Amino acid sequence: MKPFSFLLLPIIILTACSAPSIEGKTYALIYGVSDYSDYASVLRLNAANLKACQNDARSLASALESVYGSSAIIRLRIEPIFGGTATKERPTKQQILTDFETIAAEADTGDRFLFFYAGHGIAMNADEVDPNDRGEYGETAVTYRKREYLCPAVASGSVSPGDVLLSDKELREALLSLPCRKKFVLLDCCHSAGMISAYPDVNASVLHAFSNSAMTMALRAYNTENEAEKEAHKNTWILAAAGETGNSYESSDIGNHGFFTYGLLKGFGEADFNRDGFVSWSELSAYTANYSQQMLKEIDPLGNAAEFGDMLVTCGSGPEDILFVPVTQLNDSVF
Repeated sequence: MKPFSFLLLPIIILTACSAPSIEGKTYALIYGVSDYSDYASVLRLNAANLKACQNDARSLASALESVYGSSAIIRLRIEPIFGGTATKERPTKQQILTDFETIAAEADTGDRFLFFYAGHGIAMNADEVDPNDRGEYGETAVTYRKREYLCPAVASGSVSPGDVLLSDKELREALLSLPCRKKFVLLDCCHSAGMISAYPDVNASVLHAFSNSAMTMALRAYNTENEAEKEAHKNTWILAAAGETGNSYESSDIGNHGFFTYGLLKGFGEADFNRDGFVSWSELSAYTANYSQQMLKEIDPLGNAAEFGDMLVTCGSGPEDILFVPVTQLNDSVF
């Protein structure tokens, strides 16, 4: 990837929060997978190593510690490369699901939850991963047989894609198991907007995208759900780095970070457009979208959107503009 430089454009946010406050504990699950050397031998999938994901995960964990202090319960799992320091627990699929179970037992309705994943994301025919899985929408058209998957680390003894890959459906079910009424999902991976189709929301919106296929499918699926699931989805806010068929990007020019995560971290200190001392979800989404647009122009100056796909999609829970973080200028050491 060529070196780049960019200038942020001004953004006007029309929504604002009254009487800002952030209450309760913040539970965070943060995963960064950079080493994919086992994928070719175990799964026969061609997955290149990623430099940035290990740094993205560590930086976000440090940022949350700076913002929330002792009220944050952070579980960080990293699969590093190039001599990086590994965490005690590896970010395997089983570890991710176990972490969800732990938080489901610990957290309360007044707490907040954040899920962050940086690594590869792929789309596959569902029955290639699970022979009994008919795809995102069951018996509907053949074109919807696919699912999107996160690509965690390969656990010892894993021999099939189903043992390793985490599907949109599995992540959705894990989120539904949590009692927290405010859940945030940040996905820095390719095809990540496709994961949104598993979180149908009647008020879903596309902030910046070249197509809204994921949103269309989400709304279609929403109408088939029961009331309990609809209510649960109203508690979830999702921000994805790439479109359903798009890619996310990383660069050594920003300290080996992903474009998306670097924009998020910068937004902690710079996205308070209404100057109320807090960064809301819409402010952070808009800031990161703008950041992504500028970087997209650098790697795609001719506007070949079909090649690169969407760069950022947001899915919210309704008209409320939820508070995300107090404005925090992060120390350079965080990056």
